[in-house]
Amino acid sequence: MRLFFTCLVLVVLIAATNCRIRDCQGSGSNGLADEPSVKEVQNRLTIYVMGDVPYTPADDVLLPQQISELPHDAEFVVHVGDIKGGGSPCHEAVYVKVADMLSKAAAPVFIIPGDNEWNDCVDPDPIQAWSHWRKHFMRFDQRWQHHLHVFRQLEREENFSFAKNGVLFVGINIVGGRIHDAAEWKQRHGACLDWVRRNLSQFGDEASSLVIFGHAKPTAMHADFFDPLSVDAQKFGKPVLYLHGDGHRWIHDRPFAAKNILRVQVDQGGIAPPLKVTVTDHPTEPFVFDRRIAGSGQ
Repeated sequence: MRLFFTCLVLVVLIAATNCRIRDCQGSGSNGLADEPSVKEVQNRLTIYVMGDVPYTPADDVLLPQQISELPHDAEFVVHVGDIKGGGSPCHEAVYVKVADMLSKAAAPVFIIPGDNEWNDCVDPDPIQAWSHWRKHFMRFDQRWQHHLHVFRQLEREENFSFAKNGVLFVGINIVGGRIHDAAEWKQRHGACLDWVRRNLSQFGDEASSLVIFGHAKPTAMHADFFDPLSVDAQKFGKPVLYLHGDGHRWIHDRPFAAKNILRVQVDQGGIAPPLKVTVTDHPTEPFVFDRRIAGSGQ
């Protein structure tokens, strides 16, 4: 009788152990754990984007704080234009002030022109305002020692590009506000489109995605740029992100004919911290956004 109960206990223990092993390993017929069906998404890099700041004396205090609190995972930072309120003068001291603030960032900073500091200026006029912008912000990233291989368009030196970790980044001078010079407006849009196309031709095959930085919220005034860009994006066939300021409130949508273009309008810098953008290797949805970065206090 004792032998019978001993054998029975061993059978029960072996059966229970086998059940636990199957629960841990999955239901594969080979007795091994099932392989995941989708490859784990990996991050390629993280950047921070801000715009429409500083506008007020309170912003003059806030922006340096935001710059000092940027997390250390920033590959680089982009200001997408409007370094002042639209109604204030475009005096050179404003450009000096903001350049000094941005230069305190640990990571290299790139900046896109905005209409408030250029084409909407009346005191002084846009020509003098552009002279101020060129003097204090052209090739702004060269204030840092970094390893990004930056290209610049000969026709429009403020337009830049570089590739990093398989992601193609392109910055262009496309602004909101008023059309201060119809011929210049058309010519500049053509140059910006040509710059995007040249970069796609050069780097598009190797790039996993494309990120375009501009200032303008797309309107009918920009159709001569965005309509053909949409056609080019469809040909590219990979994820495209257009990141811009101008409208002051968060927008995350796909308003273009090419549905592989995601448009994001960043929050105004005075009401929200810089936007954290993480680019992953996901084949169709690689862009991840965090509007409330840790330590921002906003």
